[in-house]
Amino acid sequence: MKLVIYQTSDLHGYVYPTNYVTKQSLGILKIGSYIIKDEKNYDAALKIDCGDLVQGSALTHYLSKQSMDTNPIVELLKDLGYDGYVLGNHEFNYGLDYLNTAYNDISDKVINANITGLPFNSNPYKIFNINGFKIGCIGFTTSFIPNWEQEKNIKGLEFLDPVEMYGKYEKELKEQSDMIIVCYHGGFEKSIDGNNMPTEKLTKENQASELLEKYDSIDIVLSGHQHRSFITKLNGIICAQPMHNGQNFTKIVIDTETKEATYELVDVSKLDNEINSNLENRFTKINEELEEYLDKEIGHFKNDIILDDIFIARLKGHPFINFLHEVQLEVSNADFSALSLFDTAIGFKKNVSIRDVLINYPYPNTLKVLKVTGSKIKEAIEKSATYFVLENNEVKINEEFLVPKVQNYNYDTFSGLTYEIDLTKDFGNRVTSMKKDGEDIDLNKYYTIVLNNYRASNTAIYPAYKNAEVVKEINMDMSELIINYFQRHKEVDIPDGSCYEIKY
Repeated sequence: MKLVIYQTSDLHGYVYPTNYVTKQSLGILKIGSYIIKDEKNYDAALKIDCGDLVQGSALTHYLSKQSMDTNPIVELLKDLGYDGYVLGNHEFNYGLDYLNTAYNDISDKVINANITGLPFNSNPYKIFNINGFKIGCIGFTTSFIPNWEQEKNIKGLEFLDPVEMYGKYEKELKEQSDMIIVCYHGGFEKSIDGNNMPTEKLTKENQASELLEKYDSIDIVLSGHQHRSFITKLNGIICAQPMHNGQNFTKIVIDTETKEATYELVDVSKLDNEINSNLENRFTKINEELEEYLDKEIGHFKNDIILDDIFIARLKGHPFINFLHEVQLEVSNADFSALSLFDTAIGFKKNVSIRDVLINYPYPNTLKVLKVTGSKIKEAIEKSATYFVLENNEVKINEEFLVPKVQNYNYDTFSGLTYEIDLTKDFGNRVTSMKKDGEDIDLNKYYTIVLNNYRASNTAIYPAYKNAEVVKEINMDMSELIINYFQRHKEVDIPDGSCYEIKY
């Protein structure tokens, strides 16, 4: 028997092949239309989604504001006959009521071995008996979620260690299965080139490598979360992770007699199939409403602030960055502001719509104000300054921010002060000046700094903020704060200059 396994992950609510600015080769409709035809070539099919399904796009933002009995994105995967679902960390961004609306109807297909207290029942693993061939699928979600998520969104939940929980169920899985698949919304913390060298701080955010080191009973790992794109064999075990937003997906074909397998990541840009009209019909009305919502004009800039080159913007500053800092500083009244420039950002033309805001800031980050000393501000800027390196007198991005995955979001700029960085100096000694209102910042004095909840909580990346006192929490999505800013200001005039200078 030929069995085909399809895995998606980190779809982030991208249904149509567009980011709502331009057409793009991605999305559930393109993937689903392919699967409907392709699965007919095999004796049986198994379809698994590994999380971050219902958050992350203009569509999901719109849906989060609506009153719904079910989530149409989950319903779309239900139409496609998905057999198993793993929860991602972003599934919790809109709160437990929203999570329950999305997954309650298909809770019997939610595979979850390490989260307790969910508002619906789930199964730690499922045994799929496919014409006598038994596949055991166990589901895990990164246990690092409490480090990022607002407490109110995960109240009453406990996130257990996936490695320990696999040990709890391993014997049952081995006794009942011909093949074991780990379905994990988490990634590989060590290299996948056979050397097994750490590629990030071992914080337990990603534990796929640890799972394979400790257990020899796993046949396939279907992973996610890191937004990487690979499929390979590690010591004979197939390990896969699709790219985010439905740019590609995993396809594994198994001969159940010999257990031989072929595997690939199917590139959506190379699919020439038409979108299945029956699938699309579920979203026709919603998409029309969304387009009308997105086109609503909310404000004006005096001049265009378009991002032509994000690398140069990060290096030399940009009015778009200044604008985001202005929003954060105004709403928080903090001394300083820290933020990262997302890769999806394109900047604003003079006339601003809701569409423009959501494209530039698609994540439901809220803000926190921390109380830290001037020395901790310097430490944070020093960390950010490691983003750039000099190679033959040319400024490039430090490979640590690119491998094993691109982490441009871990480079922050700062506002409320002026500062200088010298790239010719060693890491940790690159900040040569920090001034507020023309005076040197006192390293022993306490200041307040506003930053998004991810940065404030994920102190493994920026340890300067570890154990800092939280002065204020602004529990409103940054996109909403931007929209509200335009409601207070008829015309926005943002200066061209930068509050920082990077010398090289």
